[in-house]
Amino acid sequence: MTDRPRLDPTGTLAAFGRVAYSDLTSVVVLSLVFSVAALPIVTVGPAILALVAAQTAGVTGEAAGGKITERDRLSRFKTTFVDQFRLGFVLGLPLLAVAVSTGWYASLAIANQSGTLLIGTIVGLYATVVTLVGVFRAASLVVRTGATVPKQALWDSGLLLVETPSFTVLHVLFAALLLLLCSGLGVAVVVLLPGLLGVLEVVTYEETTGDGALRVVRAYQGQLRVGEKG
Repeated sequence: MTDRPRLDPTGTLAAFGRVAYSDLTSVVVLSLVFSVAALPIVTVGPAILALVAAQTAGVTGEAAGGKITERDRLSRFKTTFVDQFRLGFVLGLPLLAVAVSTGWYASLAIANQSGTLLIGTIVGLYATVVTLVGVFRAASLVVRTGATVPKQALWDSGLLLVETPSFTVLHVLFAALLLLLCSGLGVAVVVLLPGLLGVLEVVTYEETTGDGALRVVRAYQGQLRVGEKG
C-alpha cells in the first residue's frame, strides 16, 4: 500500500467524473451487459466481479498509457464471468441475503403500516448499500491480488473499508446517491448505474490502496508518461 498523508475525497470525485466522462461509451456498454448477466438475480455476484475486472482493466490500462477498447473490456467481462463464476457467486451471496431481507421488511411495513418495520426497512436499505460497496471491494481484491477464497476476500474487504472509516462513509453515501439518482431516472439503472458503480470502485481503490485517484486524473489528461508513478 502506498503511504499518503491523508485521503483526498475531492481528488477521488474528480477522478470519478473524469473517467465517467471519458469512458462514457464503456460505462453504457458494460452497464447493459451487466444488466443482462445479472438478470437471473442469482448471477449478480459473478456479474459484479466481471464488471470490476473490466473497469479495472480499462482504467488502469488507460492510466498506464495504453488504449483499452470497448471490445477489450467486453472480452475481460466475458472471460471473468465464465472462468470465475463460482467465486463470484459466493461473493454475491451476502448482497442477495441483505437485499432479500430488506425487501421482505419493506413488504411487511407496507402491508402492516408499521413504523417499526419501516425503520427496519430504512436500516436495511443502508445495509444493502454498505454490503454492495463491500462486495465491489472484494471483487477488486480478487481482480488485483488474485484472491481465490471468496470468504477471505469478503473479510479483507471489510478490513480495508474499516481502515478508512471517514472515507468509507463518503464512499457509501456517494454510492447511495448514484442509486437514488439513477433510480429517479428509471432507465439509467440499466444503462448507467452498474458502470458508474464500477468506476467508483476503481477510483476509490486507487485512492485508498493504489497510487492515488489524482494519478488517474493526470493520466486521463495525458499528463503522465507511460510507467510514471507520480
